[in-house]
Amino acid sequence: MQINRIPTGIKELDELLEGGYPLQQGILISGPPGSGKSILATHFLHMSCLAGKKCMLMLTHVNVESYLEQARSIGIDFQTCIDKGTLLITKSFETRSNKIYNAARHGAGIGFLEKDIVQNVQDIPDDVDVVVIDNLDMLSLYHSTEEFADKFFTINDILFGKKCTSLFLMGQEENGMKHTIAQHISFGNIELYMDRETGTGRGIRQMYIPKMRCTYISLEPLNYKITKQGIKIERIFQRDEIIKDALKSVL
Repeated sequence: MQINRIPTGIKELDELLEGGYPLQQGILISGPPGSGKSILATHFLHMSCLAGKKCMLMLTHVNVESYLEQARSIGIDFQTCIDKGTLLITKSFETRSNKIYNAARHGAGIGFLEKDIVQNVQDIPDDVDVVVIDNLDMLSLYHSTEEFADKFFTINDILFGKKCTSLFLMGQEENGMKHTIAQHISFGNIELYMDRETGTGRGIRQMYIPKMRCTYISLEPLNYKITKQGIKIERIFQRDEIIKDALKSVL
């Protein structure tokens, strides 16, 4: 099935995904801290802004300046995009900080902090094309499994109705139940891992794409590095290419 795509901002990933993320669908990007989830999303936001699409970044765990500084560290400066209005950034982190401060003053609990995230998504302007939510961990933390499933389904459905291409960034919780729910609801899923090679003890980062609907994908993992230019992907298994080359030589 041929569907429209939107570039990820990473050439090698676009090649693997037949041109990019499926347009107007929700994609889950999961992995532990330091695996590069935010950087992967930054590439996508930057490419989309340069293409003239209107983008929104919803930050829930860092303040805006910290995020912009991280983007500048890999050679991406969003200031022009912000000035032109092609990138909108919501200050969810600062909003939460104020709520925590007020809750502490009045002796209230903080479980309510993510109760209005559905309304925040509903309030996204209708002319926004691309949405990145970085990240869903706080939503997961303050809700039961059933509540998380209901809210995540609703968020995904709202964004689909708005015809947004969306990235949902999420860590990997201990029991994995909410992560599994998010995987089922999302149109696609990219998982990022960090490990050590048995022989050398060298740390490695790997990318795995277990699900991307309407897309032919290999289940073989990919090595990637985080460099001064962002994420660089290197295929560690090239069996399909080797077989194709061998068949070409025979035919």
